[in-house]
Amino acid sequence: MCTIIVTIRSVLWAVMTIAGSLMILVSLFTNRWLIGGFNIPNSGNSIGGLLNNAYDKVTDFAEGRKIDDKIAFGIFLDCVKPEGSLIFEGECIPNLEKLKEQMFSENDNDFPHAWKGGIACFTFGLAIMVFTVVLSLLTPCCRYCFCCSVFTFCGSVQMFSAVLFTLGLLSYPAGWGSRKVVDICGSSQPFYLGECQVGGAYWMAVAGTVCTALASSLTVFAYKSTKSHKTQYRRQDGDKFICVP
Repeated sequence: MCTIIVTIRSVLWAVMTIAGSLMILVSLFTNRWLIGGFNIPNSGNSIGGLLNNAYDKVTDFAEGRKIDDKIAFGIFLDCVKPEGSLIFEGECIPNLEKLKEQMFSENDNDFPHAWKGGIACFTFGLAIMVFTVVLSLLTPCCRYCFCCSVFTFCGSVQMFSAVLFTLGLLSYPAGWGSRKVVDICGSSQPFYLGECQVGGAYWMAVAGTVCTALASSLTVFAYKSTKSHKTQYRRQDGDKFICVP
């Protein structure tokens, strides 16, 4: 039987890891990255986006939900609200078939190339974070892998995830000069949004990135706490469940 060691710092690291992962996950499936008012569409793509927003508002009215008077878009341009009650405000699920077509399109007007790179960064980084969440739940019992401490490994890959999330955050304003965004926000350019404003989902992704970086830093203190003198003394006494500050 393994010796279970739980410390305040290891628990704090696990909580920060879970919080960062959830923030990134929720922000990706929220249509609150870009918020603008009503502009007359001047292209076929913008007309399609306007119709999607109109459909969402009709659905909200039919199901008794609050109607949003703004045009809102997520990092996935063509997504729809799920049927029934929403888990969180602005929940939006992308159409996988349409997304696949957009991701492989060479036309920047269909889907900004910068956003494609951002989605790839967020997806890869989130997959790493989900893996570290699983490891963080196992560390009270399993604290070592083949080459090093689990804390050291998780800290390294979490910092890599934070870098990927940062690249994803930078890629979003880099795509503001695309025709799709110009149709919504007027005279927008890369890193200049024009008549729109950045939505709450983007800032949630920023918070998730900060939590990821903090979680990476906390692995050092979590590792030291499992090697403290109090922990070693109790292991020598034969304790199988150790809980220390």
